[in-house]
Amino acid sequence: MEQEQIPQIKLPFWECLRRSFLYVLANLKALAKISSVWLLILIYEAVAGFPSLCGLKEGSCPSEGYQNLSVVMASLASIAIAVGFCRQIISKEERGYFYFSFGRRELKYLLYSLFLFLLIIIPSIITIGILGSVLKVFGIQGGSAMLLLAIIPLMIAITIARCFIILPAIAVDDKDLTMEKAFKLTKGNANKIFWGQALLMLPVIILVTLLSSVYESMGTDGFVADFVMALLLLVLSFLDTALKISFYSHVYQYFTYFWHHQEQLSKD
Repeated sequence: MEQEQIPQIKLPFWECLRRSFLYVLANLKALAKISSVWLLILIYEAVAGFPSLCGLKEGSCPSEGYQNLSVVMASLASIAIAVGFCRQIISKEERGYFYFSFGRRELKYLLYSLFLFLLIIIPSIITIGILGSVLKVFGIQGGSAMLLLAIIPLMIAITIARCFIILPAIAVDDKDLTMEKAFKLTKGNANKIFWGQALLMLPVIILVTLLSSVYESMGTDGFVADFVMALLLLVLSFLDTALKISFYSHVYQYFTYFWHHQEQLSKD
């Protein structure tokens, strides 16, 4: 049986980055609709004593269990928003305010996200452990050793980034694109995909850092201040999710367009 030929495609990095960013800015209303139901997380935050603000505000923090639940709820919100916004981009599916969806599609997206995470973490831990032992034998320690060990997870993450387009494929029920095909299709574009999503994370990282600094420096203590801060952090996390899935979606569209176009040409 003849092996399937996957076309080699070069991603137009800056164009894709620009389109992804501008799409989010032009569709903030759509993002607000998709994410609106998840603002109800603020009710839990208020009742639980704002566990998402632990580490930022002075005084006692809610128990670790409350903090863990806050992280889980924010993560589930991120999954649902990513799927919804991706379907908005690719399938032109519009949703109204407070529309809730978390079913098989979102669960599959979650499982694949965890799988990609493990594909990065497990090899990183194993490789760091082996290399760390080797460096110790040769007496290489300190900053040089730490730098070498830090590069390992970065290199693995860049390599696995080639599989990231499986996420929008799941969101739009594209069963033709498998992990193997995604990896082959994006050959030679690992750095572009990894650093693209990293660059789109920067605006939110900068905003969160500035906001946290202002919040800590003001030393505000009160329900209203905590509520506003928790709201802003939640909204920024939704924006971060939208920026990343916008990039993945545009990358997915680019690669699959040329892939299917090449398939059609081969049939003709």
